[in-house]
Amino acid sequence: MRSKHDNVTFLDHDVMENRGPASASQLSLRVAPALSTVAAVAQGKRASHPEYPLERLCSHHSEPFQLTFARHAQQHFLMREDVQVVASHKGLSIRGETEEAIEAALVVLKDLYGPNIRIGPPTIRYHKGVSLEEPWMGMRVRCGNNHLDAVNADLIDRNATIVSCEIERADCLIQACTPLANLMGYRSSLEKLTEGAGKHAMWLSHYAPVESPPPGGQAA
Repeated sequence: MRSKHDNVTFLDHDVMENRGPASASQLSLRVAPALSTVAAVAQGKRASHPEYPLERLCSHHSEPFQLTFARHAQQHFLMREDVQVVASHKGLSIRGETEEAIEAALVVLKDLYGPNIRIGPPTIRYHKGVSLEEPWMGMRVRCGNNHLDAVNADLIDRNATIVSCEIERADCLIQACTPLANLMGYRSSLEKLTEGAGKHAMWLSHYAPVESPPPGGQAA
């Protein structure tokens, strides 16, 4: 059974930088509030919550001073808006909204440094205020009608709230909201479920209190 904490390192941050169910499916789906409500919540919290909820730390195998490496590598991302890069004595932290955004940045580092680059596991950036809050992602998934039940079942297994499902002749469009911690590796899972035909997009929706605190969490 999948755990939302599998293969994910968790951090919570004390201070942050300012920056309807498918009728054709036999599954019982939960209906979310209107998208406008979710968007309003997201907009209201944007100033105090991490704009980029996912992070990976990169370091150099043979560089004795990781800050030197990080500052040099940082220069290659000055013009990019899809990621944020932060240099520290630990290395270069790449922050993004999705795994795909970070992976695109990692391609640049691999081209520059080859096998010398060391890439850490994905880190979910929690917000620590009155309570610990985790990022939720808005999702849009398109798949064939023959894969609808399998895709919906997988989303529910990931604790997704189904917002809507539009069924067309050849395919269907699902909109959902899901905790980011449950979506790691979703692209490859969707490819397997739909035999490579499924497509998806996701974005940061809002932050909500964590139902069960992540193990080993520490303040950044």
